[in-house]
This record gives sequence, structure tokens and C-alpha cells, in this order.
Amino acid sequence: MDRKRIAMLAGVGVAAAMVLALIVTVILHFTGAILLPFWGAEETKVAYETTIETKEGSKATTNSTEAVESSTSDEEPTDPSETEEMTTEEETETSTEEDTTEESTSEETTTEEETEEETVEETKPKEPPTYRFVEPVLNLEAGEEQMSGLVCSDPTSDPVPVYWSSANPEIADIIDGMVYAKSAGITTLTAKLAGQEISCQVQVHEPTLMVYINYSNLNLLPGEKKQLAVGVEPADTKQNIALSWESSNPKVAAIDGAGVVTAKKAGSARIVGHVGKNYEVYCDVVVEAKLETLAFVDGNITMQPGQTRFLPVACAPAEATIGKAIVWQSSKPGVATVDQGGNVTAISPGNTTISVFVGEDYTACVITVKEPPTQAPTEPPTQAPTQPPTEPPTQAPTEAPTEAPTQAPETEPSGAEETSEGEPATVEETVTEVPTEPETEPPTPEETMPQETQEVSTEVIVETPDVPTEASIEETEPETDPIPDIPLPPAPQVTLVFDAGHGGKWVGSASGAGNYMRTPQGQLEKDLTLQVALMAKAYIEEHYEGVTIIMTRTTDTHFSTDQVEDLKIRCAIAKQYNATAMISFHFNAIANHSAAGATVLCSRKASVAAASAGLGNCILDELEKLGIYRRGIATKLLGDSNLDYYAINRHCAAYDIPGIVVENCFYDNPAEVPFFDSHDALMRLAIADVKGIAKYYGLREK
Repeated sequence: MDRKRIAMLAGVGVAAAMVLALIVTVILHFTGAILLPFWGAEETKVAYETTIETKEGSKATTNSTEAVESSTSDEEPTDPSETEEMTTEEETETSTEEDTTEESTSEETTTEEETEEETVEETKPKEPPTYRFVEPVLNLEAGEEQMSGLVCSDPTSDPVPVYWSSANPEIADIIDGMVYAKSAGITTLTAKLAGQEISCQVQVHEPTLMVYINYSNLNLLPGEKKQLAVGVEPADTKQNIALSWESSNPKVAAIDGAGVVTAKKAGSARIVGHVGKNYEVYCDVVVEAKLETLAFVDGNITMQPGQTRFLPVACAPAEATIGKAIVWQSSKPGVATVDQGGNVTAISPGNTTISVFVGEDYTACVITVKEPPTQAPTEPPTQAPTQPPTEPPTQAPTEAPTEAPTQAPETEPSGAEETSEGEPATVEETVTEVPTEPETEPPTPEETMPQETQEVSTEVIVETPDVPTEASIEETEPETDPIPDIPLPPAPQVTLVFDAGHGGKWVGSASGAGNYMRTPQGQLEKDLTLQVALMAKAYIEEHYEGVTIIMTRTTDTHFSTDQVEDLKIRCAIAKQYNATAMISFHFNAIANHSAAGATVLCSRKASVAAASAGLGNCILDELEKLGIYRRGIATKLLGDSNLDYYAINRHCAAYDIPGIVVENCFYDNPAEVPFFDSHDALMRLAIADVKGIAKYYGLREK
């Protein structure tokens, strides 16, 4: 019974193990079949295929597994607990493999999704580019040209044909994107391209005139006359440019209808030229009286160290100083200094020349600084009364001839006091006996004289020559430091910014694409301006002192691809160096090639107007000496504002720095080609510009 029961139990156990193994195999099969499509993990596939390669392979594997299990069960009885442990281990291994499979599958799934998205993006059709005008409203002056500013949202897109049109071509027309403003008014420009239609508005107004006057300031003597001339650009303007004149003080300077100024008497006046109703030009006139008297009232003087003294100057007539700079100078500040009010302060012994300049006239005097006199001259009087009582009364007359005449009365009263007090007759007798005693009595030997007496006489002999010596020094010292024939005023210290106009992308007047904008040698305006600016810098540094030159550019370069920003940067350089002024060198050109002459563009801002015009006039004076026609000082406002039209004028004025534009001549006019067609010609222009600058700032030549 026991054996049968044991055999049955063993058979049941083997059967149960086989069933369990079959169940596990089926579960793994179906689990892998369900999860693999979602995971897509290669490792899981390999593990699964290793266990079950194919349907046929799975059957063979199952049979072999059953065979192995049968043989095992035959050799050793299987414990159900052991079977459960084995099953648990198999499940653990299976779960670990499943986790690994999940991770790898998720990574591959993400990669597949990204690939699908990229494919979708590549296949997605591009949206067509859009177009717009950078400025929806264009403000132009009649005669101006400007690109329309049409831009595309996709710069990489292929160009497409554009069909342009203007609602009123008489006001503004557009050709190939270039807008041509013709007359005052408002119109609409339209662009049709790529199935789109866009438009912008154009407002055209009458151009702001540039007005210029040949002299913006004059210094005249009574009776002198000067012709004023006014011009406008464009010359063919339709605006009212009728010219009329008036003087703020006709008693000082009068002007007639033809623009001739007549100086009447010393003083100042402003001449105003009214151009139409909207424009004005100015000329400030100073009438100078002839200086007849200029001299120091006190002449040459002597002072002691530490003393301060005012030096009055006779200047007549008083009107002769109007409009003239008054400058004081000391040739040796270490000896004595002088302020600009004429107050001299003595510093140390020596001689110095004090000069005062009134315009181009001057006068000078010599200041001698001396130490105060020493106490030696005061010692003999203190010793004289004490020594005579010890001497015999008869020795006083013998010493009289060797002593100064002023000492004889001091010794004689001393002798009178010893003989008889209160008898004035004794004094008279003693005085008369002085010349007779040397004749009857021989001179007393020096050996018999008291030692103290000898010392006193020695001191007196040494000190007595000092009086004439001091007087002689006062007379001779000025000759050791003679007054210079032409004393030099203090050298000014100025910092100037030299700007070579245009450069790099900004070629100058040649930007109009016309060959007439080039020189006969094929040069552009930017080439000429750079050469003149460099020549001017070299010349002024070589020949003048007290001046520092800053260049905006020394090569063919620009500061920004935006022209407005480019000009702002140039003016910012002047601000950075706290410049005294900025001079921008240029050459002019005009479409009809007929204009000629030199012009200096200046600011109208009050804080810099006088300095700008004064500097410009000095430069024009020198250019006129070369034979270049003087067009004059020009100003132009930006639209209806009070701002300057030209950027150099406007931005420098914003920093309160005089900024001028020097148009040396018209390089498109054949008549003016000789002024710049060679290296020497350009050098002459540069030197003329520099001499004008040096004249205005009073630069001292080296």
C-alpha cells in the first residue's frame, strides 16, 4: 500500500510540475507577444526569441524540458517546496528582464517619435513670405530721392517681381523702389508682388532752404565799407526769397538796399537780412576806433617780494577797446605775476617785463623786485654818539675829511657838550675851525687812534657807497632785460577734432552714381577729404604750439552702416575729448555743375553760433586768398524746427561744441579743378584751412 501510494503521489507531483511549467511557458509567450509591439525593445526580443524561437522550436523546447524534468523526477523525488522556490526565482528573473526591456523600449519609442516629428516638419509646406514698408509714412522735401524701404519677412526667399505705382506721380513717383519727391502734397505709393498689395503714404513739402551770407561778422574802422551778399540753395526754389536789410544800430553801422555796410562810429551793431518771410541771415559788425594812446601810467617800478600793486594803463580813446581782447602777460612769472585785471604780485628778486595787449596793439613796462634794505646803514648813527666822548676833542676835525659830510655835525656837537653846555657860539666856532686845524696840525697817526674809532670809520666807508649803488642798479637793471620788440601773448591751449568727411560705405557726393561726382583722376569725395584732413593735421602740429588734434578717421572706413548713426558717433568723439571745436572737411558738388566757391556750414544754436561763424569766416578769408570764390557762412534748419539740418552742426551743438563743415570748393566744376588736382594743390587747401583756424584761436607759431 505504501509503495503504491508513494508512486501515485510522485506521479501526481510530476504531472503538477509539468502543468505548472506549461502554464509559465504559455504566460511568457503571451506576455511577450502582447508587450513587444508597444515596447519595441531589441533586448526583450532577443530574450524572448532565445526562449521561444518559433512555434516549432517552442514545441521542441517544451519536449526537451519535459524530458529533463522526467529524468530528474526519476532520479530524485521532487519536493513541492523546492518547486515553489524555483518558480519564484524564475518569476524574479522574468520581472527583472521585463524592467530592462521597458527602459530600452521607452528610449527607442522616443527616438521613433522624434523621427516622425522631423519627418512631419520636413514635409510641412512653407508659408509664403510677407512684405512691408519700413516706414509707413515718408516725409520728403521736393527734389529729394529716397529708397522706399520695402522689406521681406524671409530674407532667404527668392526675389519676386514688384509692380510699383503712385496715386499721383506729380507729387511723388516711384521707379524700381526709388521714390522721387517732386512737389508739395500727399500721395500713396503701392507695391504689388507675390499676390500681395501693400502701400505707404508720402508727404512732400517745400524744401527748407539753405541760406548763406558772405560775412557773418565784420570789424571795421569808421568810414570803412563792406559789401554783404546772400544766396540760397536750391537756387531754383519757388519760395519767396525777396531780400531786405536792417541794422540794429544805424548810428554805428548802416546798410543800404544793395547790402553795403558803412561804419559810422565806434560801437557794435547787428545787420539782419530777411530772406522772404521764413529765413534770416546775420552779420555782427564791430566798428573800432583807432587806438591813439596806450601806455603804463607809472612807467617802470620797483617792488619788494610779496607786494601786490595795480598797474594803471592810459588808453585813449576808450572806444578803441570795443571788440578787442585785452591780455596781460609777465615775461618771468617767477619774478612777478600779473592777473587779467592788471594786478602785479612780486615773487622774488629780479626783473620782468609786464605787457598788456589790446587787440594787436601793446605796451610794456619793467618791474624790478628787490629785497628790502639791510640794517647796516642804521648802525653808524647808534655808535657815533658813544664813541666821541672817549676821544680827544681835537681828533674830531682830523677825521672829518675822511668821513661823509653828514657825519661831521654829529661829532662836533659832542665836543661842544664836553667844553661848554648851552653855548651855541661854540658850535659855530668849531665848524669854522675845522678846515684850519689840518693846516697847523699834522694828522694823527692811525696807531694812536682808538681801535673802536677805526672800526666805525671803516664801516662808514664801506656803507656810504651803497646809496649810489642802489640808484645805479635801478638805472642799469632794465637794460639787462630789455623790453622785447614784440612781446608774445600767452599761447592758447585748444583741442580740435579733424573729421575727414564720409569714408568707407559713405562715399560722399558720388553716392548719386553719376560720374561727374568723381575727380578727373577718378577720386571720390571721401578720398579728397581724407587727404586734406591728414595734411591739415600734419601742418598744424608742425608749425603751431598749444594745439591738440584728434582725428575721427585716418583710413577709408565708416563708423556705422546707418548714416545718421555714423554722424552721431563722429560728434560723440568731440564730446569724449571735450573738444574746443570740430572741423569736418568736405568738397561740394551740385547736379548742374555750375556752382563754385567755398562755404562753411554753421549752427544757429545761440551757445555756439558766434564761435562757429567766427571760425568759419577766418577759414573763408584764407581760402579767398587762394582765389576761391567766397560763398560764405551757411545755415539750414531741419524742417520747421529750430534744429540744424546738417548732422555735424546739430549733434555738436547739442554738446555745446562748435561743429562746422568746410566745403572747400566744388569739385564737379571744371573751373575749380586746379584747386585739388594735385598733391600740391590739396596741400595749399589744407594750409589755408589751418591758417584760418590758427588766426581765430590765436595759435602761436613754433
